[in-house]
Amino acid sequence: MQKKQIFTWITLIFLFLWSYYVSWLYSIINLSVSLFLYSIFTYILYGIYKKFHDKKYSFFALENYNIFLNMFLYRVSGLLLSLIIIIWGFSYYQNEISPAKMPVYTITNGEKQIIFHGMSHIGTKDFYNRVKESIQYYKKSGFVYYFEWVKPGSKENHEGFDKALWVKFDEKTYENMSQLYGLVNQDNQLFLWLVNDLDFNIDISIDEVMEKYKTIKSQVWVENRTYQAPLDAWELIEKELNRLQPRELAILRYVNKSFINMIVKSEWIQQSLQDNFSNKELFQVILDERNKVIADKIIHGEDTKIIMTYGLLHFEWIFNLLKQNSLKWRIEKIDYLYPLK
Repeated sequence: MQKKQIFTWITLIFLFLWSYYVSWLYSIINLSVSLFLYSIFTYILYGIYKKFHDKKYSFFALENYNIFLNMFLYRVSGLLLSLIIIIWGFSYYQNEISPAKMPVYTITNGEKQIIFHGMSHIGTKDFYNRVKESIQYYKKSGFVYYFEWVKPGSKENHEGFDKALWVKFDEKTYENMSQLYGLVNQDNQLFLWLVNDLDFNIDISIDEVMEKYKTIKSQVWVENRTYQAPLDAWELIEKELNRLQPRELAILRYVNKSFINMIVKSEWIQQSLQDNFSNKELFQVILDERNKVIADKIIHGEDTKIIMTYGLLHFEWIFNLLKQNSLKWRIEKIDYLYPLK
């Protein structure tokens, strides 16, 4: 038996066993039917090509089909095996060897000290428990706790926000999304009332977000614009989750988590997503206006020891605003946690 045939059979056996492991007989049937249909379709194209170059070529000769089928199975099995190796290798590297790190900045101006926990809105239970332990530790040492939590607004502005964002956004959005990654969502309640009640929500409201957004885009433009209905992300997620077998879901979550790890590590990807797939003006308000509120509270507030949890994208701009007020501000040290490991 030729080496190509041996490789083909070994690879096909592996693919069928893998399919059976993932979703039992359904997956084997699906793989078999797919291979059969693609072989017929590509053989038709191949036969037309051969006939065009060789008028004597017999499209219906069994021998010719057998030659084509051996070539087809060899190449397709090799391609599928390569894809599995590449995807699994990439996922393993991102999740196990080089997972994303979330910095914990300690900054000071000599008079005030800030512990800034960069946050991922979906992560592992271990990550959030470590943040909780950190808050407890520092609050026992006299620190107060600042946290982000966009305050509610009017129904009209909530609807306008969803339209501008293109997604129905509510308190369960991250909880729903986390199910695609086998993670949990950030629960601010986990971090509140630890040691004492010195917890402060330093943030703005949906009403303030939309008011500022309208000044940037002009209120007439916002009110007259024809929007597409905001995407109900949870409906799509739920539909996808319900159709998957448990092992299929586990594989999907592992692969999805690898992409999240890659995105969190890459500032270039984050910037590209913001530039190409987000409402830039709305995103500008969500970041800039909130950063100003936070920096103003730190600068003019009486608290001198603060531990805070905010999305990582906020840190650079908050730190720049603090340095604009006083060049004494500096990064004292950086520690790291792993939000997705």
